[in-house]
Amino acid sequence: SSHFVQVLALSVGVLQVIIKSNLVCIGRMQVTSSLAFLPASPTLARPPFIASAETVRAPKWADNVAALRHSAFSTASNQRQSQGLGEVTLAGGCAAAIVAAATRSHAKVKRRKGACRHVAVAAGAEGSGDVGVVLLSAGVGKRMGAKIPKQYLKLLGREIALHSLEAFLDCDVAEIVIVCAEEWKSIFQEYLEKRSPVKPVIKYTVGGAERQDSVCNGLAELTTEFAAVHDSARPLVTKEEIEKVIADARKYGAALLAVKTKATIKQAEVGESGEPLVGGTPDRSTMWEAHTPQVIRCELLRKGFENATAKNLAVTDDVSLVESLGEPVKLTEGEYTNIKVTTPEDIAVAETILQSRGFTGA
Repeated sequence: SSHFVQVLALSVGVLQVIIKSNLVCIGRMQVTSSLAFLPASPTLARPPFIASAETVRAPKWADNVAALRHSAFSTASNQRQSQGLGEVTLAGGCAAAIVAAATRSHAKVKRRKGACRHVAVAAGAEGSGDVGVVLLSAGVGKRMGAKIPKQYLKLLGREIALHSLEAFLDCDVAEIVIVCAEEWKSIFQEYLEKRSPVKPVIKYTVGGAERQDSVCNGLAELTTEFAAVHDSARPLVTKEEIEKVIADARKYGAALLAVKTKATIKQAEVGESGEPLVGGTPDRSTMWEAHTPQVIRCELLRKGFENATAKNLAVTDDVSLVESLGEPVKLTEGEYTNIKVTTPEDIAVAETILQSRGFTGA
């Protein structure tokens, strides 16, 4: 749209937009992002919340938020039709990008008893370094409403998952285990063949019933000291962020990329008639929104899995397994641009960020 072109023309560096919302979580134990608390509070155990939309910051762009909303809506509408996603409505589409409102069970990632399944195929030359990557690309991505898993939709001509993979290929990592369904493995194989030579050893394994099952399958294939677990739906992570969180993990044993929460968070409680009521307002200065990669010493992560299985613990991310052992986890401050692509509007924003970084298309 002309609006979108005008906004892009004004940008000199990275397109930076603030999309703020102060929302109350509806329901009990529902979240859209993992939270890390500093310091830990005995009375606030991971309160449910609905986070602000993933943000790209720069106060000078605050006046252009309305224009970006309109542009993202228009662009996403066109992309949904071209990728077989159907129509975008203002209520279900653009509004969703602005408030990022979704409800997922806080306890949805439960470790199931039993051994992890894995089938690996290695390729590439021998890598260097003490870090292996578990790239999670086996999810379905129902909220995108696409006919294919969201990580295989394209950003400027390249699959979202391949953008994520590319971020690690030039880092000092020894191995990359790609966790994906068998029918999508060729996407990675063909890309890597064209990109050759590739420094890290590339392996493949299947996904599990839940996210942590997939992590466990990937972990089983690593021979490195550290595991960097990354969601392939976060294609905008930078080499600098990756190197920073790896350095912190080497020092502390576990670290995750995270950003300070901008929105005011409300902890919910259930009223007499089952309606959501405000139960409290956590101190925003102690709250961070968790991103990936999350880098953990492999031995520590395996102990975390064993502990979670033995105690039937429900966790929302990888470092939660380490937290359950009472071990420290370093919060490594990342960038607000490391968004998770979840809705069609996120695709429009992600492509704008890629263009501002000089990526013109595959």
